Amino acid sequence: MTKNHLIRPTVRWHRLLGWTGGIALIVFGLSGLTHPLMTWFGPQQAVFFPPQAEFSSQNIAAIPAVLAANSVDQAQLVKVTPTAQGNLLQVTQDNGIKRRYFSLPSGDELTEFDRNQGEWLARYYTGLTDTPIRSMVLQTTFDNAYPSVNRLLPVWRVAFDTSDNLTAFVHTELNALASLTNDTKTLQQALFQALHTWSWLDRLEPARVLVVLVLVASLALLCLTGMAMVLIMPNRKLKGTRRWHRALAWGLWLPLLAFATSGLYHLLHNAGDSAPTGLIYGAPFILNSNNSGTTTGWLEELNGQPLSSITLVNAPGGQILYRLGIPAGKAHQSVEHHTRFNGTPTEKPARLIDATTGKLSPLSDEDLARFAAAQHLGINPQQINNSAMVTGFGPEYDFRNKRLPVWRVDHGEGTAFIDPANGVLVDQINRADRYEGLSFSHLHKWNFLTPFVGRQIRDGLVALVIVVALGFAVLGFMMLVRRRGAALQR
Repeated sequence: MTKNHLIRPTVRWHRLLGWTGGIALIVFGLSGLTHPLMTWFGPQQAVFFPPQAEFSSQNIAAIPAVLAANSVDQAQLVKVTPTAQGNLLQVTQDNGIKRRYFSLPSGDELTEFDRNQGEWLARYYTGLTDTPIRSMVLQTTFDNAYPSVNRLLPVWRVAFDTSDNLTAFVHTELNALASLTNDTKTLQQALFQALHTWSWLDRLEPARVLVVLVLVASLALLCLTGMAMVLIMPNRKLKGTRRWHRALAWGLWLPLLAFATSGLYHLLHNAGDSAPTGLIYGAPFILNSNNSGTTTGWLEELNGQPLSSITLVNAPGGQILYRLGIPAGKAHQSVEHHTRFNGTPTEKPARLIDATTGKLSPLSDEDLARFAAAQHLGINPQQINNSAMVTGFGPEYDFRNKRLPVWRVDHGEGTAFIDPANGVLVDQINRADRYEGLSFSHLHKWNFLTPFVGRQIRDGLVALVIVVALGFAVLGFMMLVRRRGAALQR
């Protein structure tokens, strides 16, 4: 078959695909632009790191008595946390829906204090110390203002009485700002969800997948047929609109094809996925005077030792351990904002103390992560192949998880990511997820550029390509309309 035999069908298919592929480019391009716009012009938090506190051996010594005095016999998470009223003992039950707080000096419970903690965190991160609050609710589901990419649930949704309806979503177990939005960003997120993922068709999942599949596939085929035309007709003389359209095609066909094919892969991989999108807490562990500790002599060794966290953790054999987080630098030292992205460790290896005996445990965070992974996944610990600490975000464990460091635990069926400070299953992927994640990260988000140019320039390049591509689509439509008009005049 010669080039002349290819020209006619290639041109015909390119023109036929021009309408659906062009519409897809306009729809997905405009909605895709909202993503960098939200990053650049959305509301910005005043503080980027959780509130810090000085922890002491007295905090640890009080834990067993406080638990016993309040008859707390089981919990999913137990930790000492900073609050507006100083360090309090936080006990999480019912998968985070219910968090209880206790005074360490007196042992008294502060009823309904989680709401106070949510408000304090919202004001801390936004810097709005005196602004009235319009509304505040505990949110347990995702929506347009707080989509599932944020992962953390439940969160307190704190809406401030400002002209732009500034709203903070805070997670009180992590003391983290999960998201920050206002009217403009919420509208942009709604447009992104409606036009980029077609989420308004979620209740008709087959229809949603079919519509998006047709649009994205049309765009991919449009790129291929267009480039085929350029290659098989290299010496074609063109003028005006057609000349500009052809010139732009050389620079745009590969980025557009990357966007389309990775988007298509992402769509088909996640179609009908009903897997949980939030954190998965472990089963409650038993707390009593026998395992939560009465021996306190070891606390004297902590005098002068800076601590970044104090938690009670479940360990193999029903043991309860004190996990003492040791900061990597000076206590509560200020660090650069992007530390959490570039893999700089924020903690030294934690110190694990047997709560019953007060002796240093031979276990490590790695052992706790393997134990927690086996419990979550219902597998034998011997099925675990490998484990390693993750200190930075990447294609497989990205920024939406909002916590570092974690441990990566590889097993026969895939990989689990475990927070050793509390045994939470933060995320999990299988081999297919890993391949799709790499495709989406590098071909759709262009994360391969991040190590070389940084996130801001990467987003700028993506936005520039999209804007030029929108102009490219307009030129294509002009050519189709002109050809249609000429055909009607014959």
